[in-house]
Amino acid sequence: MTGHKYFIIFILVLIQVLFGLNFSASKVIVTEMEPILWSDIRFLLAGVGMLIVTLIMRRPHPPFNLQFFAPIATLSLLGMALGQGLFLIGLGYTTSINSAIIITMIPILTLLVVVLRRQEELSFNKLIGFVLSFFGVLLMRNVNDFQMAGDTLIGDGLVFLAATCFALYISFGKKYFMKFDNMWTTTWMFFISGLAMLPFNTDKIKSLFTLDLSSVFVVAAFYSIIGATLLTYFLNNWALKRAASGQVAIFIYLQPVVAGLIGYFFLGEAVTFRMLICSFLIMSGLIFSLMKA
Repeated sequence: MTGHKYFIIFILVLIQVLFGLNFSASKVIVTEMEPILWSDIRFLLAGVGMLIVTLIMRRPHPPFNLQFFAPIATLSLLGMALGQGLFLIGLGYTTSINSAIIITMIPILTLLVVVLRRQEELSFNKLIGFVLSFFGVLLMRNVNDFQMAGDTLIGDGLVFLAATCFALYISFGKKYFMKFDNMWTTTWMFFISGLAMLPFNTDKIKSLFTLDLSSVFVVAAFYSIIGATLLTYFLNNWALKRAASGQVAIFIYLQPVVAGLIGYFFLGEAVTFRMLICSFLIMSGLIFSLMKA
């Protein structure tokens, strides 16, 4: 691999680390406010932050035409507003185990979309890599606890639609992000997503005035906006410009490994033999998928 490819891999790993840390931050935040309201707020605030940085750097804005705004509106809904909204609503109608397992379908769905669209070829190494990583995540997520029941069917369906939305975003976004400035596209995605979610949160805004703004909450919120939203989506869009969509997607499987490491080093959680085996399968899958056939 060239140094440039190693740097892309580093960025893809960093994205998953930032997302992995956000699980802990989000737990702190959603104890004080509704998840869908928080998603709306963090997109809008991340948009403001991204706009300030973009203006300071004096990045030239792409042409104000349909070629720029029509795709960005669709990508904003798929990658942020609709995907996040469906997941959060679905989470309320299913179990956390079900949702965690279903959301691991994102890389598989992405691979399916890019192969059907003939964006990428399904090589033997890539197939083996995805299978190994997928089973590693399933085992780590306690797939035995997955339950198909009538009372979770709606929630499971909504979470699956959320996973499909993000897979479509990764696939269709690649060509668009290669064409337009990454800072402006990310800025507009945040604002469009925040505004799209706003009508569903108008009755919840008054709850913001009763928040308990503890130091822990403020730190968690700051990280979630800057580290896990502004930086991660910017880096994800940057990576989509330079790496195959399937490669960007398979690195999502690193998230449970990151969460396990965070639990071990910062939360005092034990590292089990099962976790080690699952992590080995996931890392082996990543290595296989990066190898040339």
